[in-house]
Amino acid sequence: MTYTNPGAYDRFMGRWSARLAPSFIRFAGVCDDQRILDVGSGTGSLSRALLASNARVRVVGVDPVVDYVSFAEEAVRDARVEFRVGAAEALPFPADSFDAALGLLILQDLTDASRAVREMARVTRRGGTVATCKWDFREGLPMLSLFWQAAASVAPEAVQQQQRRNRAPDASGLLELTQLWAGAGLTDIRTARLDLVMQFESFDDYWLPFLGGATPTSAFAAALNTETGGGLAKALRDMMPDVRANGSFVLPALAWAVAGTAGP
Repeated sequence: MTYTNPGAYDRFMGRWSARLAPSFIRFAGVCDDQRILDVGSGTGSLSRALLASNARVRVVGVDPVVDYVSFAEEAVRDARVEFRVGAAEALPFPADSFDAALGLLILQDLTDASRAVREMARVTRRGGTVATCKWDFREGLPMLSLFWQAAASVAPEAVQQQQRRNRAPDASGLLELTQLWAGAGLTDIRTARLDLVMQFESFDDYWLPFLGGATPTSAFAAALNTETGGGLAKALRDMMPDVRANGSFVLPALAWAVAGTAGP
């Protein structure tokens, strides 16, 4: 999946990543004095949360997009972290380099998820932790499913074309994750359901980040809203559930997490 404009992405999906990161870190069991690899570090959401959770960790973030690495370097100014350009499927590190390799919401964007997990296991020392989490795109991310419902109500043919054009995110959950981890030779595999909620102060708080064009979905949203003369935004506003008198509302989200132990 192609990502552009890291600032716009941080406002669009990055705030969800930041909201999820602390519970993912607790699940992964990050400890004192660990050297941790943040795979697919993006705008630095997981790295920031790792540093905030533990003053004694050291973090290396790796991402394939140069602009995102540069953004993270500016956003996370801390001597305990460094960011490098590199792909999850070919991590630029020797074997046994890290105490843990963590990937926050990356699997749906990988060209070869199995290879990436094997790489995460390779660079993690024996007894270290390899963990990831992914959104449940089928039922667990209303902020996007509501958008697609609204888009289909105003331009069904455009939605069908867009969904054919773009690879749909994998909606499978714990079984697929467990199989990936077992296939990479990881042991002591454990899984969890991670739930969260996000409060929006207004419809604009929710909607305006869609218009930044940082992902194929947000670029499509911006173009379709223009083509429909704002009809997409109106349809989506009308669909918002349980809006309070002051215009605020809450949307839930669900992610699946998996962790395993590295070693021969």
